[in-house]
Amino acid sequence: MEGKPVAVIGASRGTGLQCVLALARKKIPCRAVARDVSACQSAVFAALQAPLRKYVVFHKADVTEPGTLLSAVQGCQGVINCATASAWWRLPFQEDINTPPHVDYHGAVAVAGACAAAKVPRYVMVSSAAVNRPQDWFHMQRNALCGRIMDWKLLGEQGTVKVLDAVSSSSASQPLSLTIVRPGAL
Repeated sequence: MEGKPVAVIGASRGTGLQCVLALARKKIPCRAVARDVSACQSAVFAALQAPLRKYVVFHKADVTEPGTLLSAVQGCQGVINCATASAWWRLPFQEDINTPPHVDYHGAVAVAGACAAAKVPRYVMVSSAAVNRPQDWFHMQRNALCGRIMDWKLLGEQGTVKVLDAVSSSSASQPLSLTIVRPGAL
């Protein structure tokens, strides 16, 4: 699998950007996937020395638009999904696709589906340490302030597992390896 890139979804900021930088610094080919490729490229190039930039290619895709994801992950040795909501509570008439149900649930499941369709051997999903601790103050705070994001992240994890289990049980090919990372305080 040497030479095949690792796709990082949500690569323009936060954890996704740090994953891209770490891969490039280790000279691992990386496909930085973002909605706004120019913002992603600016962030990566601002933080990465010129000789290492050759390890990064940029790809436009959006987890809220599942049709854009297959080409983003096709031919990759692995995918790291760092996409997370950037908008929180909305009134019913304020439709915003950047909210937790669209990104952290439906988007996560869409990425898993694209990985399965592209037969990507390794999928890493970045979630949160608090998703399975509903009594924890951080879980309660984030849910209250951020559109029930912890609940949506947990549903995204569960949906991802269901997609990959369904593909594994219906396919004779090697199953996709899933790792769910639940960091705290990123």
